[in-house]
Amino acid sequence: MSHLITVLGLVALVLGQPAAPATDDAKLWAHYETWVATLPALPPGERVPVADRYAAQLATEGISKEEAARRFERINVLRRASSAREAVYWNASFKSGGGPDAPLQLLQEAVRHLKPGRAIEPGIGRGRNAIWLAGQGWDITGYDIAKDALTATQAAAAKAGVKVTTLEGNHDTFDFGTAQWDMILCAYCFMQADDPRWPVAFARALKPGGIVVFQSSVLTRRSVAELAAIWKDFHILRAEDLDAGMEQNDWAPSRTVPTARLVARKR
Repeated sequence: MSHLITVLGLVALVLGQPAAPATDDAKLWAHYETWVATLPALPPGERVPVADRYAAQLATEGISKEEAARRFERINVLRRASSAREAVYWNASFKSGGGPDAPLQLLQEAVRHLKPGRAIEPGIGRGRNAIWLAGQGWDITGYDIAKDALTATQAAAAKAGVKVTTLEGNHDTFDFGTAQWDMILCAYCFMQADDPRWPVAFARALKPGGIVVFQSSVLTRRSVAELAAIWKDFHILRAEDLDAGMEQNDWAPSRTVPTARLVARKR
């Protein structure tokens, strides 16, 4: 264990940041997790940055703004340790109105001339896309690892007067089924378009002629030709490899890293 701590310390020095002791990290995360569990959800349409809400809580405990900012920055690192921690982080985000409000522009363009059918959205978030689809006559189901995302979706759907089916689930274990869906929508849901799992799983899950609508910031940049090769069992209707900053109207990561767009129909 002492060797591991030494290595972590060296890595932190290389990155220019001091390493936080494991015990401090454990206490920090436990405090954050307890706070998230009791954090009230904002009404649909309201938004306050999670960092601001957390800083306000820490201020009641005598913690300065500077220290609150440092702690939240560390939380952003710690959350990536597991899907359970990511769920806690996104619970706080969606309770606070995090994420864009407008439906994905690519989605709007992709379904413009389609007959509504059954759709599934992995990583549904606050339901901005699902609620819009339901309003267009689609039978839409979505899942998310964050329970509070599903609660936020249902509250927003009720306000909009539409029905959305929500399920708790994660990408690694969710069963998309066989020939069930007319559309699968992946919008900044921590799936990658170059992951070979998804063309196989989606081809099985889609009905004949069903489509995939996929947009996400990318970990590894792929050319349009490379994406087409990965999705070889689909007819590519649209594919784009966008430079960082070309997508300004959706999730913030696309402003600093490249973005992939894909619309593909099952052959």
